[in-house]
Amino acid sequence: MAGPFREGYELFLCCQVKGGRPAPKVTWWRDDVELKGTSHTSVEEGATVMVNQLLIGTTTRDYFGAKIECRAQGTKLIAPVVKEVTVQVHLKPVRVKILTANDLLTAGQPVPLRCDSWGSYPAAKITWLLDGEPIRNAEVTVHSDREDSNTTTSILNLKVTSENDNAELMCRASNPWFSGSAIEDKRIIRVAYPPTVSVHLANEDPSRFVTKAEGQNVTFKCRADARPPVSSYAWFKNGMRMSGESSEILHLTQLARESAGAYACGAANTEGETRSSSLTLKVQYSPRCRPGTEQTSLGALNMHSVQVKCEVDADPPDSVKFSWTYNNTRNVSPVLNSRITSNGLVSTVTYLPQTDSELITLACWASNSVGRQTIPCLVHILPANPPEAPKACELRNDTVLEVVCLAGNDGGLTQYFLLEVIGGDPLYANDVSRSFADANVGDNELSTMNDQATSAPVLRMQEPQPQFRLNSLEPGREYQFLVYAVNAKGRSEPPVVIERVRVAAQLGPYDESILSEDPTPAETTHHSSGGLSASASGSNGVVGVGAGASIDAHGHEKQQSTLLILAAVVAIGAVIVTSIIVAGIVVVCRHRPRPPEPQDVRKSMRPARNDVPSMYIEEDALNDEEALAGTRSADIRAARVLPSTLGPRCSASTTSSQHHYISEGFIQYAQPSLNDPDLILPRGEMEFTTMDPTLK
Repeated sequence: MAGPFREGYELFLCCQVKGGRPAPKVTWWRDDVELKGTSHTSVEEGATVMVNQLLIGTTTRDYFGAKIECRAQGTKLIAPVVKEVTVQVHLKPVRVKILTANDLLTAGQPVPLRCDSWGSYPAAKITWLLDGEPIRNAEVTVHSDREDSNTTTSILNLKVTSENDNAELMCRASNPWFSGSAIEDKRIIRVAYPPTVSVHLANEDPSRFVTKAEGQNVTFKCRADARPPVSSYAWFKNGMRMSGESSEILHLTQLARESAGAYACGAANTEGETRSSSLTLKVQYSPRCRPGTEQTSLGALNMHSVQVKCEVDADPPDSVKFSWTYNNTRNVSPVLNSRITSNGLVSTVTYLPQTDSELITLACWASNSVGRQTIPCLVHILPANPPEAPKACELRNDTVLEVVCLAGNDGGLTQYFLLEVIGGDPLYANDVSRSFADANVGDNELSTMNDQATSAPVLRMQEPQPQFRLNSLEPGREYQFLVYAVNAKGRSEPPVVIERVRVAAQLGPYDESILSEDPTPAETTHHSSGGLSASASGSNGVVGVGAGASIDAHGHEKQQSTLLILAAVVAIGAVIVTSIIVAGIVVVCRHRPRPPEPQDVRKSMRPARNDVPSMYIEEDALNDEEALAGTRSADIRAARVLPSTLGPRCSASTTSSQHHYISEGFIQYAQPSLNDPDLILPRGEMEFTTMDPTLK
């Protein structure tokens, strides 16, 4: 092997032959063609040496792998001596080409690109460049067909972006043995990418925040850069697509307050759809009434000043100025500035009605830098009236007893709501002071507590809304609820009446969470679940839950069957024992004479005049006549007296008089006749005289 020699450079070979007689002739041959060399003779160590030097001035590519022979021949009678040498030549690359089709490259997706180089030995070094800069961090594969082949292939996996569109891609092949031997192939790449979108004013103002006044116009332009070109446009306001807008230009004319918002445009092509960032449009507007205050009514009392308030919305909100006018049946006049107080977007006027029947309308006007309010805010001053009664009242009993209603008209004044609870007879089955005849009287007669009732409320609650929570009613009693709306002119009449609200009773200490539906004497001693029964009536008839509706005090309508069976067994046993005790006590008590009640006892139990609401009538005259005639008897008893407090003997017949103080609980004045309704006095300490020493 001779070389390596470089293409285009000299090729020098030397052949030396020793010995031989006669002296041999030395020549160079290639493919049986003699090559012209230079011969000379030299003596080395006493021997003659024949030398032939072959010099080729420019080595061409055809010498790559060529076989050249050196022949030495003394006489034609003897075959020549031959020495063959293979010439090794380094070659320059002669051609390079990018073979991948010149198609659109999709942005973000790797695309394999192939470049082949021919003619270089050893294999060419292939370099990829994009816009003159070597491509780094790219996967490149190089291979040749054969070891001695001068063909080289390079595969580039290129991931392009939209910025690479129209960039110059170059494949360069070179042989390190040669300086300046590199050859190149170039192409302009085209990248397909979804639109890059931005929105701006048509005058190219780059501002992202635009302020306009109502009535003006504005034009937005959608700028999109895409390959292939954009096929469709869309516009969005506050994230919602605007119908009918499909061009790159958006015209907004006669701007209104509602035109304000964040505007964006979208553009689409075959590679995808893109939406721009938002441009905010702010529309300034003249003052207008705050929603819900365009026309309002206000009740007023004679010679009582009222504060009339006007609230507006405006942009800009600063430097808003107010003026007022008032209109009565005669004329329209301005309100003096001394009566106007303004702060920001709120203005207040003090007005003093001169008569109960005065009807006027106040108009509020406001202005700012954009303009003056076109439609004033109107406030009608009307004579105040008592409020309407609450509506749709109902009882609820989830975790606590509630009365819930809907508010009616307030009569022009601020209203609040009042609940009065009126007590009735206790419903204990073992209450021996109640006759069987009384127990059998119909529900409608027992619960007739209305404007003619003489019972004072045992509980009065006041709330800003018609919602009342009751958690202290005594079991074993029937109650009546009266619901009012109240303002400075009075309270609604007639009240909403919820009748026959009955709280269940049981033996022993009561559980306030147990409510029972219309219990009978037997049911009061052995019920297995609680409930509540009531009907509500008002000026429009029944407005509440009807009799028979059962509500569990803890929000559970059913208990587990095992507990129900166990409770029923215990309750039946309790009924049997209680019935025996009650029967014995009733027999003893009926055989003892009941002394007549002194007249002063009845009067001591009547509440003071100022304790009884005006809706109840006074019956003192009737009661006095009945007491003198001695035709009626009365029992005085504490509402929480249980059978265990009566003792083995009925002591109600004693004639000794004692004084007691009762604080907490209810005191009941029970009458056997329905002509004089039961009276439940309010909680609190009261002194009374009783003929029954069992009251403690």
